[in-house]
Amino acid sequence: MKTVKSIYLLLVACMAIFLSSCDKNEDPVVPVNPTLSPSSVSVKQGEVTTVSISGGEAPYTASSSSTATATISVSGNTLTVTGVTVGNATITVTTKDSGKAELRVTVSEADAPPPPPEEKNPNDDGTGETFLFGPDYAQIGSGERIFELTKSHTIKKGVYTLVGWIYVKEGATLTIEPGTIIKGSNKSYDGTEAATGSSIIIERGAKIMAEGTVDAPIVFTSSQPKGQRKAADWGGIIICGKAINNQGEMTIEGGVNARHGGNDNNDNSGVMRYCRLEFGGYPFSTDNEINGLTLGSVGSGTTLEYIQVSCAGDDSFEWFGGKVNAKHLIAYHGWDDDFDTDNGFSGNLQFLLSVRHPRIADTSNSNSFESDNNADGSTNEPYTTCVFSNVTIVGPLGQDENFVNDNSYIDGLSWGEDAGIKTGIFQSAMQIRRNSRLSCFNSVAMGYPVGLILEDDKGSTTTSWAENGDLKLMNITFAGMNITGADANQKTDGAWTGDISANYFTKEGLNNSVLESIADLKLKQPNSLLSAPNWGPTTGSPLLGIANFDDALLKQSFDQVTYIGAFASDSDVDNWTKGWTNFDPQNADY
Repeated sequence: MKTVKSIYLLLVACMAIFLSSCDKNEDPVVPVNPTLSPSSVSVKQGEVTTVSISGGEAPYTASSSSTATATISVSGNTLTVTGVTVGNATITVTTKDSGKAELRVTVSEADAPPPPPEEKNPNDDGTGETFLFGPDYAQIGSGERIFELTKSHTIKKGVYTLVGWIYVKEGATLTIEPGTIIKGSNKSYDGTEAATGSSIIIERGAKIMAEGTVDAPIVFTSSQPKGQRKAADWGGIIICGKAINNQGEMTIEGGVNARHGGNDNNDNSGVMRYCRLEFGGYPFSTDNEINGLTLGSVGSGTTLEYIQVSCAGDDSFEWFGGKVNAKHLIAYHGWDDDFDTDNGFSGNLQFLLSVRHPRIADTSNSNSFESDNNADGSTNEPYTTCVFSNVTIVGPLGQDENFVNDNSYIDGLSWGEDAGIKTGIFQSAMQIRRNSRLSCFNSVAMGYPVGLILEDDKGSTTTSWAENGDLKLMNITFAGMNITGADANQKTDGAWTGDISANYFTKEGLNNSVLESIADLKLKQPNSLLSAPNWGPTTGSPLLGIANFDDALLKQSFDQVTYIGAFASDSDVDNWTKGWTNFDPQNADY
């Protein structure tokens, strides 16, 4: 009985195994094919399109029947197809469980690229007057020596070459965009046609609108490569206005054919703001050079602010009459005088810096200030009555321990040899002569052979104007001068004599002072031959907290500050030269 039961159980087990095996064979897994949307695509060469994948078991893979026709890639549920060459291809998408779907791809020829935009001729400004020349319209002027602009034009931001004397005629305005660089040259763009001493001349009734910014100043400079630039590589900027001078209508200095003078002291010749003028001063003839910035009878409607003139072959700035005001001017490493005032100039000027290179001085003896009523020393009115405040003057002494004030040392860096400008020696921080009534307040000057020259030359009575208070020099500090004052100019070093100028400067009540050493001023780093020059006063400087603006001449157009000199401190916050200036223009990349 037990035997039969065992056999029965064995048969039941075998039957169960058999039935289980039959179930598996009868129900195999069928793969689910994916769905592609769209199921076919057309693309052009270089175009990319995408196809959505759904259904089936991820992840998905894809293959192309012709990768030369179309390339593919799969990311998640997206198939990306890129057309390569003209033709057809079949893309197979496969699921994890071997489901498949096919995509038909047709690749057609790419569209032809659009033609490049037609280069706009900047001369097509509606005026009908051509002012830009050369293959890239990058030359201002035709290449002839004299070129006249009778219409208003805008020079777009870019780099240009200035060729010849460009006269902006009455009624025209020359606008220059921020960040523009204009390189003065003596030749046309192809180097074949000479045009001596390129300059921009703004005539009476015309305007210049050169408004740069701190970050994008407008630069007028030499066309020579860096390392080869020198004073007098080009001319300069000349502005002629309709304001009053004491000579009547005059021809401007420098040999150009432009007149200035009138009876409108409010005349407006435009705006120059955040501009640099470098390596100008080309001599039209012997001793007849163009200044860095020349201002003839310019009226008070004109704006002059934040202007640096560097390495000029004559004066950095010169005013012939007029009444224009100015602030934040820099005369840097010039040849002759830094701030020259003549012919009844009566403007107000504040925050000025002048810095000399000890090897560069003019044959006429270089000063920072030079002021005449006029060349004849006459009493023609209006007198030169300009007023300066907050000036910092840095002379040659103290910048090089080997300095000697003669031409064994002063060689002009050999710049003048080709240009025909002559070297000389240094003279004074301030030379006031020929009946000028210039006044200066709240300023500091250092490092000149002579501090002050008040001169009664050509029959003038300049010293009397000082004694009578018509000419005022007040609240000024001299430091590191060889002598405080002398009474005549054009002397050799050591031969300046006279006590009138020194006695006036130290006169009680004028609040002037004389310090033995430049170091006594406690300036941050006043040597322009060393790195990182900084002419700001440090803590404890005698220039701080002593400014005085009580004089009636200082009641208009002047900011009432507490310090003397051009800077409130040595900090970047108080350094108004930051950002837009360049104290190494020789090595600038333009």
